Amino acid sequence: MLIVIFSLINTLEEAFNMQQLTPLAAYSDLAFDWSIVINEGTAGLTTIRQHLAATLSDCLAAHVTILCRPAMFFLIIHDHRQKVAIPGHIYPGTAQPYEIQLDGWPVNNSTAFMTIIHKYH
Repeated sequence: MLIVIFSLINTLEEAFNMQQLTPLAAYSDLAFDWSIVINEGTAGLTTIRQHLAATLSDCLAAHVTILCRPAMFFLIIHDHRQKVAIPGHIYPGTAQPYEIQLDGWPVNNSTAFMTIIHKYH
């Protein structure tokens, strides 16, 4: 009986850990997609919006929708627990072609972008 319980616990831990892992390729795709947004602004985001949403969906294990407007966008993340809409803004940059903010936080690289997303999801 005790062996069965330990086996069940190990199986549950393995299943949980497997759900938390994201393939490295997804993060590589995210970095590439985000560099397009930084270099091309709203036009770049509009071009790669579907691919970026699919990549974020893989990284977050949630459904992601991106709505684009001139100089701004909404990132909508929803899973079985919650639905969150995060506003983003795209400004002409000084250190790079475009500066990007997500809910007021600078997200000028993919690492900062994911850090802010994880605050909400």
